Amino acid sequence: MGIQSKWLLARRRVILSLLFLGAIAFSYTDFVRLLKEQEETNRARRDLEKYPLSKTPKSPQNVLSMNHEAALPECEYNSPKLVGELQIDTKFIPEWDEIETGETRIGGCWQPEDCHQRQNVAIIIPYKNREEHLRALLNTLHPILQRQNTAYCIYVAEQHDDGRFNKGAVMNSAFKEVLKEHDYDCVIFHDVDMLPEDDRNIYQCESNPVHLSPLIDKFDYKPYATDFGGITMLKPEHFIAANGMSNLFWGWGREDDDMQFRVGRSPFKVTKPVNYDQARYKMIPHQHPWIFRNFKVRDSSTDVRFLPSAYLVKYKERSTVEGLTSVNYKNLRTERGRLFTHLDIELRKLVVESLQTEFSSSGSNKLLIDTTKKDCSYVKLENTRICEDCGHVSVLKYLRKQLLSFDDAQKKCDELGYLCTGFSEDTPGKYRLREFTKLLSSDNTPKNCNTKGDHTYHKSCPGDQSFIQISEDLTIPIASQLTPPNYAFTHRLQD
Repeated sequence: MGIQSKWLLARRRVILSLLFLGAIAFSYTDFVRLLKEQEETNRARRDLEKYPLSKTPKSPQNVLSMNHEAALPECEYNSPKLVGELQIDTKFIPEWDEIETGETRIGGCWQPEDCHQRQNVAIIIPYKNREEHLRALLNTLHPILQRQNTAYCIYVAEQHDDGRFNKGAVMNSAFKEVLKEHDYDCVIFHDVDMLPEDDRNIYQCESNPVHLSPLIDKFDYKPYATDFGGITMLKPEHFIAANGMSNLFWGWGREDDDMQFRVGRSPFKVTKPVNYDQARYKMIPHQHPWIFRNFKVRDSSTDVRFLPSAYLVKYKERSTVEGLTSVNYKNLRTERGRLFTHLDIELRKLVVESLQTEFSSSGSNKLLIDTTKKDCSYVKLENTRICEDCGHVSVLKYLRKQLLSFDDAQKKCDELGYLCTGFSEDTPGKYRLREFTKLLSSDNTPKNCNTKGDHTYHKSCPGDQSFIQISEDLTIPIASQLTPPNYAFTHRLQD
């Protein structure tokens, strides 16, 4: 055997040895992964044992009761009252007194009288600043549920404060409050902007969690980014096994993906609706202002409450300890009306009425920031721009090319509320609306900044957490290079 042949043989042996070692390493890694998944499943089962669901009445305030009259049959799954496909107009917003509710009880509850219900269902709508959408949804949902013979109560869980929306924490809080009232067999979490197009998509739980809204007009009725968003249907034991939603997502986006993983590591799996082809929805057209956004804003300088995405994606490490079991909230009040039961959810650990920041120098104090609640006003910032790519990230794209006078810009910015944080001069006397408060000095803006003016009007709303607070001008003496500056700032907090 020649030297070259021996070398080739040795090379093959080395390659085969590496492949063998790689297979062993892969098998070991896969074995460890399976062990971890099994442990997560066992933990979920232990949670179910630790937090058992009682099937006995909790209090005389129960809002639904099973109809066990012997003469009445069990309600059919596909009720004969169903009409099928509906004509839904997302532009139609009824007034409160125009909403159809049928024979609902106080609190937005209903149950059939001609058969005894298969389940008692709680529908939870996480809510914030979307009154028109809520009216449209209630007007569509009540008649559909009653034609399905679904015994239900509707709960609108509203985040009390005016800061960023935390959908997951609101849902966790509402779930706990709802189960205090009644031992529901089924819980449905329902986005406020999703209108069902067909009453044959039945709002009654199955043996596994169900993604009830897989077909949406916005996505051409095709599968979209998540398998567990929009409208989800779970038995209480499903939600407990998943440890509920994450409480970390302050803003719009990604909390549904996180929940999909949580359900996946539980003893259950996400399934499709029984009547899949009828699980169609229309989404009411809307935009998400920055107070609702999470991953849509990726620049930490855009918002002081930015949470690094690297931390958010560590779902495997935190899902067993962070969620339903760790949510911190107060239900400020429960109000029962004709259309729904309103839960007023407070998520803040500390409610700050005012905060004053002062700069101390040479024995005197200068007030820089005062967050005592006041009416909004527009503060002119000289030598300041907000470039177009910062001011029109999502919501105000349709206004990108509009040049407005000062009066028109102020009027439009007032109308847009949270969607507008001010307006920047582009040409003399003409302004463009801005969505984010990302201020740049005119002499330090990038070359591609197409905002040509030299000043910006910032919407200042002291006491409103949805707007950035701008401090008063501050002149600080230049310190010696050998002596680092040491200036004192005083914060006065009132809660």
